[in-house]
Amino acid sequence: MVNTIKEMKSDVCIVGAGPAGMLLGLLLAKQGLKITVLEQNPDFHREYRGEITQPRFVQLMKQLNLLDYIESLDHVKIPEVTVFHNSNPIMNLKFNTLIEEESYCARLTQPTLLAALLKKAKEYPNFKLLFNTKVRSLLKEGEKTVGVHAQAKSGEQINFLKEQVFEGELNVHARVTVGVDGRNSTIEKLGKFEVDLEYHDNDLLWFSFEKPKTWDYNIYHFYFQKNYNYLFLPKLGGYIQCGVSLTKGEYQKIRKEGIEAFKAKIVEDMPILKDYFGNVTNFKEFVLLLCRMRYVREWAKDGLLLIGDAAHCVTPWGAVGSTLAMGTAVITADVLYKGFENNDLSLETLKQVQRRRHEEVKLIQNLQLILEKFLTREPVRKELAPLMFNIATKLPDITKTYKNLFTREKPLDIDDVFIFESESSPEKKEQIGIS
Repeated sequence: MVNTIKEMKSDVCIVGAGPAGMLLGLLLAKQGLKITVLEQNPDFHREYRGEITQPRFVQLMKQLNLLDYIESLDHVKIPEVTVFHNSNPIMNLKFNTLIEEESYCARLTQPTLLAALLKKAKEYPNFKLLFNTKVRSLLKEGEKTVGVHAQAKSGEQINFLKEQVFEGELNVHARVTVGVDGRNSTIEKLGKFEVDLEYHDNDLLWFSFEKPKTWDYNIYHFYFQKNYNYLFLPKLGGYIQCGVSLTKGEYQKIRKEGIEAFKAKIVEDMPILKDYFGNVTNFKEFVLLLCRMRYVREWAKDGLLLIGDAAHCVTPWGAVGSTLAMGTAVITADVLYKGFENNDLSLETLKQVQRRRHEEVKLIQNLQLILEKFLTREPVRKELAPLMFNIATKLPDITKTYKNLFTREKPLDIDDVFIFESESSPEKKEQIGIS
């Protein structure tokens, strides 16, 4: 029988084409490295996934000289956050009180962001992307990972010659394999990484509705109400996205009670949603997001690295997850670029990523753990939470806390080679990877 497994060589194999994976691939391709990105989904379609980017994302894009490019896309700027208790405002935070420039969140859909990063990456023929391609196992030489074995189905393939387009089994041989495949990472499981932190007390139930005429569109709202707590975000196209805060496992109880009982509680809390829920007859409108926080003990093994949610998953609170992951992607690009230049891709080199990112990641996770204590709906603490939140916002150190959550005090320490030129033509760089 003829062996139909396709063999490919790459400097870096990136598993996962989310924001962090695509940004990492783009930055490394910019340096002339041969990059292969594998994505198990057939396209970039995502909903309720990392659509809010914090001021620290805006800062990062400006540092890379990509901000004007990203903001040429359809987006919404969110300059402030308002918190309500029983529909009365108890706190307002304007981002320009934390930072003079880049003082807003940017709301753009994840498919829009990913398509923009891909458009840039297509300028480099050394960048390759395969959709509909699922990693099945790691390629090993002793204890060292030297690539992945994957199954490719029919799907779009970027920067492949016509005769190279294929379906079937695929071996991607790479000097470094990076797992950027999310909170349910296949690479984490295959690599047998150990988890140091596993936290899951709350969930968010998402739905979207057309913006009421009286709604202030460009504000990030949070409500402490009688039955539930709510998060409201502006969504492109004149819609509002709402997350209903639930305790772990509560959604199953809600479904047993039925849609009418659930609708009645929401409309009691938020009468402005009465017209929308008049047309809702089942639970198909809702998407449940598990608010899981995780931290992998050691992100690196010989030839293998985890980043983004695969290494340091955060909860949706503060909407900082994708921004945090992209920050890690930029540091990873810096570490790998220098590793290739110095011909040193040892385990110690790969460990630099975690050493450089640990402090910021743990800062955000610890802030989220504090924030979630205010979201509780246990009988006694539920009544105290808004009061405690209101008092906390007036404490002298709270501004510093918000600044740590939403902004970055100084630019990431990376090589200037990652800064993009203003013109759209790709830089002519000598290949520093394998032949």
